[in-house]
Amino acid sequence: MSRQKKWWWRAATLLTTCKQHRSLTPVVSSIVACLGGSTKGSSTIPASPNHQVLLCGLDTLAITAGGVAGPSDWLVQQQSIWLDYQNQYEYNDDYMCIELDGKWWQLYPSGSNPYKFQLRNDEVGFIKVWNVDKWAGGVAGKQHIHIHFYSKYLHQFTLLDTFKEAKRITDYFVESDTDEINTSRADLHTDITNGDQFLTSQQIENVISKSRVRQHYYEDTELQLTDAEFSSVLTSLDNNKGVSTCIDTSVLNKLMSMYHQQNSFGADSVITKREIETAYFGKKTSSIWGKFYNKTKEVVTKNDDDTPLLWTHNGWNGEDVVVRVEFSMRRDFIKQLDSGSYVPLQSFLISVDKIWQYLTNEWLRMVEFVKQNNTTSSKITDFWSKVVSSFKSVTTNLIRKKTYKGKVTQLWKQGIGCIKQMISVGMNNNTDWSYLHSTITALDSVLLDSIEDGEYYKRRKLLGVA
Repeated sequence: MSRQKKWWWRAATLLTTCKQHRSLTPVVSSIVACLGGSTKGSSTIPASPNHQVLLCGLDTLAITAGGVAGPSDWLVQQQSIWLDYQNQYEYNDDYMCIELDGKWWQLYPSGSNPYKFQLRNDEVGFIKVWNVDKWAGGVAGKQHIHIHFYSKYLHQFTLLDTFKEAKRITDYFVESDTDEINTSRADLHTDITNGDQFLTSQQIENVISKSRVRQHYYEDTELQLTDAEFSSVLTSLDNNKGVSTCIDTSVLNKLMSMYHQQNSFGADSVITKREIETAYFGKKTSSIWGKFYNKTKEVVTKNDDDTPLLWTHNGWNGEDVVVRVEFSMRRDFIKQLDSGSYVPLQSFLISVDKIWQYLTNEWLRMVEFVKQNNTTSSKITDFWSKVVSSFKSVTTNLIRKKTYKGKVTQLWKQGIGCIKQMISVGMNNNTDWSYLHSTITALDSVLLDSIEDGEYYKRRKLLGVA
């Protein structure tokens, strides 16, 4: 074959290959085309060799209690005292402290509609209480008491013990013969090592979710309306009630299918500084949403000594980056688990492992390669297989005694820094050591006097640790 013929043969082969490659490219819907969107998830992610489950469990819990059960005698007696406090409260006054369950809670001077009273303990959580005089108005909603438990309190108990704790606290407000405690919100999480770095942008792009936030549309999962169906949606009907639109039931069902069946590929929003730190799937205002974030950075920022201690107990080497995968569920989604009914707290806690299986197998998955025409067959990554099996792993999740080492160290540095700054400003010259000694003497006197006037006890009450 001559050199010229070889050149034409190679050019024809290359052109044929390009056409074949172009025909395999997935078709992007018109919505993405208009917005300048592009397809994602086309490369394989190399698996990291170091993935270990360090921690998993319940991170946030909100419950409601009430219904046909009446208010407790304790609450009826307390309400008159609380009402007097709210009526007499003046701006800048200290909040009143209420002893409850062996702990001190701050009583707010105002309520939050429809709740009359609010109490807070920084170590336990936040409580909202219905007005006893209007108790009948909250029977249908079964939400006379609303309690939001903080994660540092939840981590002190097993899942089954969590119900006992919630039941004991709600018994202070509602007649104790009721078990009407329903789940309002719950956050489930798992912490997994990921070597020396956080998740890459390609790993996040190769996540398939059923999030109702649609930023990335693909025609493979999009249903099409016929001309007649589309016309029925736009056609208006005039009558004596004004102008309205009548939609056939079959068309409405098809529209709902379009809304629910589409898959979203990649994160809906990403927070990036020098590198990716957080990826969100869905909106915080939705009934369900998820996120991935760098937990090793957060524990340093928040001076959290308890979480790294639990990681160490479960085999953390102290160097690997820990990725937290977390799902937040609100009442609307949780009710779908039981055909639209309120989900009792005890039933929810017993079924946590099954709920986690749905969240990590159906609602969200990280895959090696996104098969846009058949996402269910896309193979999950090694990292995600650890996520799926998290609640089956044996890990230490309990903090039996809360430590404040990180917080005390932080306050010490801040306090000493302020005092040194004051001395530097107050000195008459560079060698005014008398001012330094007088400050030390005054500080010693003030700190000792605070024991006699009970200021430390008062502060401990406000902090909820007395």
